[in-house]
Amino acid sequence: MDAYDVISDLRVWIVCALILSLALEPVDIPSSELIVVALMIQMTLSMDGLRLAKEDVLEHRNGMILSMLLCYVVNALVTLGIGALFIPEFGSMWGGWVLLASMPCAISVVTAAVLMRGNLNIAVVAVASTYVGGIALAPLISYTLLGDAVNPLEILKYIVLFIVVPVILTFPLRRLHLSSRLKVPVIDFMMGIMLFLSVNANRGYLFSYPDVALIVIGAVILRLLLLILISKLLMRKLNVKRDSVPVYHVLCVWKNTGLSVSMCMILLADTPESVIPCFVCMIIESLWFSIYTRKPAAATA
Repeated sequence: MDAYDVISDLRVWIVCALILSLALEPVDIPSSELIVVALMIQMTLSMDGLRLAKEDVLEHRNGMILSMLLCYVVNALVTLGIGALFIPEFGSMWGGWVLLASMPCAISVVTAAVLMRGNLNIAVVAVASTYVGGIALAPLISYTLLGDAVNPLEILKYIVLFIVVPVILTFPLRRLHLSSRLKVPVIDFMMGIMLFLSVNANRGYLFSYPDVALIVIGAVILRLLLLILISKLLMRKLNVKRDSVPVYHVLCVWKNTGLSVSMCMILLADTPESVIPCFVCMIIESLWFSIYTRKPAAATA
């Protein structure tokens, strides 16, 4: 393994970020704002080079429906079901589970298509459909389940910010013709920054209540296993084409945890522990993603 293999391995950044965030005292910096910046950089680089053609949208209309089903029905219901178990004893975390459920899919759906030689056109259409749908569904879900605890207009503002601004930035970025060899380590580094800032900001709570942290980790692992199982069953039941399986599988499993982390830290500042389910999901799902995308493409069928 050479130096590039190390810096382009997401697991390296996750482990390093986790160790540093727990070893260091909470840093006195605007963590929530920096997470926003890191997420926007990650989103911009991930979207660079992608094209959404009208022909692809028309061809993959059924894929758009399936994407919304996986993201906003399957994933959302499993997430809310797991989160509801915390209401009796840890009700302050409920807001984090709700914001996580209301998010669109991770942009890594496209990365999975690239790494596993999946259908890139379907990946772009799938991501676009959940992000456009999220503009309406994220505020609606959060307001329905949290009421006035979170201003739905604030959620709408951040959803638009994280979608529209990166899309605009991709236009001048195209002129640089950045290679994936350059972008991948930077994207992974941004994930490491988001993880470090979110965990470090809540270091005191984690050390004060390690039993709660272990319960959340167990719940997140259960959620992941349920989503993997449901996704596999649906892929077989619907006879999804082999080159589309990695796209829909990652879409079903991985919400945009970075966005949920930043929203919790900004919009639910009065209940800082609400962010814990979100960054634990970020850790567990990032590790799963790095393992899953290293499998041979044929193994995903």
